[in-house]
Amino acid sequence: MKSLFRIARRSFLLWFGAAFLAGGLVCLAMGIQSAAQERRYRNEGRTVDAVVLGKSIKPASRQENSSTRYEITYRFTTENGRVTQGADAVSVEQWESLDTGSAVKITYLPREPQSNRSESTGDSGSSLAAIILGSIFTVVGAVAFVRSSIRVLRQWSILKHGDLTQATVLAVHPGNAEINNVRQWEVRYQYRDHHGRVHEGTSGDVAPDLAHGVAVGDTVGVRFDRERPEHSAWIEPEALATEHAPPEHKPAFWQRLVNFATMLALLFGAIIAGEILLPAIGLDRFIARHEAVLMAATIGTTVAGFVLFMSGILYRIFSGATEAMTDLDVENLSRSTLDSQRRPYVARASKYRFKGKSAGASFHEQFSIREAKEAWRRGAWRGSLRWRSNFVIMGGALLLAAGLFSIFVVIGTNGIKFLCAGAIMYAAARTIIAFARACGCDKFERFSDNSAR
Repeated sequence: MKSLFRIARRSFLLWFGAAFLAGGLVCLAMGIQSAAQERRYRNEGRTVDAVVLGKSIKPASRQENSSTRYEITYRFTTENGRVTQGADAVSVEQWESLDTGSAVKITYLPREPQSNRSESTGDSGSSLAAIILGSIFTVVGAVAFVRSSIRVLRQWSILKHGDLTQATVLAVHPGNAEINNVRQWEVRYQYRDHHGRVHEGTSGDVAPDLAHGVAVGDTVGVRFDRERPEHSAWIEPEALATEHAPPEHKPAFWQRLVNFATMLALLFGAIIAGEILLPAIGLDRFIARHEAVLMAATIGTTVAGFVLFMSGILYRIFSGATEAMTDLDVENLSRSTLDSQRRPYVARASKYRFKGKSAGASFHEQFSIREAKEAWRRGAWRGSLRWRSNFVIMGGALLLAAGLFSIFVVIGTNGIKFLCAGAIMYAAARTIIAFARACGCDKFERFSDNSAR
């Protein structure tokens, strides 16, 4: 595998980090800009009485407004006697209370009278929230993206320019990642560099069929960096992987292109439908009227979901309902930690070979919806630490996902509102259908048992 794109495509953390980094930078830039403008108004702004000249409503659109704007135009006189006109969006309540000729308080910048707004428009809370969320997303995304990029580029460079050698398989064991609910595996091997020194390396996360194609003691091909021989890359035995893997029928290029175009068409169709439907039924005005309350509710739901999710994991780890880590698990954990720090081989070898006692705990959980439904029906969560933590983690994950999508329902454009709301309803419907099917299977089995009797 020498294609950089093929290597990067398998790195989930790379794409995860890129998405978080891009979204975080946009959110952070918007928050900083809004905070700087808010500070100018607070430190330099002058508040005067203005006369309302007119009122208007601007529906939401993808190009300009993220939600319906209730605007007023007004005229005011600066402290220098300059008559200036301005316009600003106000709340629905204030817009309805004002009439042409009414007095309204506005704030303007003395050096730039054209920069003016209603006195009630200022909101530093949204700027602070954007900065905090943007910073979190940026830091998380940057760390994941940079570390994954370094690994991907290093592996690509080694596979392309590294020295070829033979390695002996030392172990084949489950990894720490899952893709499409399939546990990935790792192959640990040992090789000699051009100076005859012995090094160890791992294949990284690979499909189980590919990992099971080799066994302890087998000889496999690897490449290593001549300047830093401790860095190596496993050459996947593609012929052996094809032999053990089930036949895979990949769609033709044009079929994949048609599928991708269909998906984009559905997304754009949903966004356009939202731009048309929401203003027609007045839902955008309802959201704008109660935006503060809805935003507090969605953020609260997101925070509550995150707390429940992490609490369930920590409760599972520290409650004793976990599996003791074997010596191999402890060594693998230490090895992955030291490898991520890119320490010299001598330092890694001297620290992940444990002599004496070591302790650790881990857990891996997998269950079907039917099993979860049956456990809930029997009240297993009352006496089982396993199911108690499982239900807390599931509830937290559902609340976290619903809260994150709901935030965009509140602050997004009409199209994004419609798209995210549709995603929430689709996920809820699929979950309900899955539980209903599980219940149906139970009823069918009970009916079969009764018939047999």
